[in-house]
Amino acid sequence: MGIELKIATEVDEQRADFLVTMINEVYELSEGNIWIDDYDRISKGLLLNCIRNKELLLAIKDDEVYGCIHLEQVDDATCKFKMLVANPKFKGTGVGSLLVDFAEQQAKSYGAATMHLELLVPTEFIHEDKVFLHDWYTRIGYRKIAEHDVDYVHQGISDFLKVGCVAKIYAKTLSDL
Repeated sequence: MGIELKIATEVDEQRADFLVTMINEVYELSEGNIWIDDYDRISKGLLLNCIRNKELLLAIKDDEVYGCIHLEQVDDATCKFKMLVANPKFKGTGVGSLLVDFAEQQAKSYGAATMHLELLVPTEFIHEDKVFLHDWYTRIGYRKIAEHDVDYVHQGISDFLKVGCVAKIYAKTLSDL
């Protein structure tokens, strides 16, 4: 496939405007019926912080961004990934799987034994993207370990939601990789 997987660096700050637009557009397409109008998943400032903290992982080929994932170290034994986004031009090419695999390998290199992720799921209707993600995460070894009110996980986030939601927490043991 020839895709380079890398931790974003200062050089990638030049991609910030593109990345912010791509991330927000993908989230608008997939979660627009969950969030209030004009809610942005990420700002340029927050994205630049992710890059400067070496928490943004990129998939790039021929200088085009195929996707990204935010990897955050929670503690010495745990990392979590969030904001997994495939560039719509390359959706369905396996870039999501590549990014999750890369995030898991990076987490292991940091000494983490467990990877977590959160899935925001509406309680008022079945969201097909969330069903797909639950099935996919389960297939690749993640198990739901908890379910919380969204404000328990992210204080005040419900103010930006159109509908009731829960945060489903998934975990995977990394030692088997």
